[in-house]
Amino acid sequence: MSFISLSIKSIEEILLPLSKAHWHVNCIAIGKEIFMKDSNRRILLIEPDARERRSLTAFLKKENYEVETGKGLTDAIKKISDGCFSCLIMEVDLPEMKGYEAVSVLKNLDPHIHIIMMTKKNTKHLEKKVREQDIFFYFIKSFGNEELNQAIRSAISH
Repeated sequence: MSFISLSIKSIEEILLPLSKAHWHVNCIAIGKEIFMKDSNRRILLIEPDARERRSLTAFLKKENYEVETGKGLTDAIKKISDGCFSCLIMEVDLPEMKGYEAVSVLKNLDPHIHIIMMTKKNTKHLEKKVREQDIFFYFIKSFGNEELNQAIRSAISH
């Protein structure tokens, strides 16, 4: 793992430009220095259902991923704007809109993020709508978490 050390006057001077530039780094502030490291194990999970969110978070943490969570598009926008993630796992049915309708908004914030769209209830029409978007993988929850883990590994190594 390589580190870049930058001396700065204030953390905001470096974090704001980095977030706008869509750099894929975790930023750890220590005193007046910032250390940036590769963020390939950092995942954002957007799942409206609290029970599903807890279950998937536990699974992902067991697989040694660093996980942040949210329940809808508003959370996704805020967290992607504020942080650096290699992968976004997002439910199709969000409180604000369909997840596939949000892909372009999220890709505008971070064009490099790999999006895994997931659902419990698949139909041919839904699958067509989802696959028309710029997503990395379409995951049907009933297929099991090992398939999800394989998709994540593929996304972060891509």
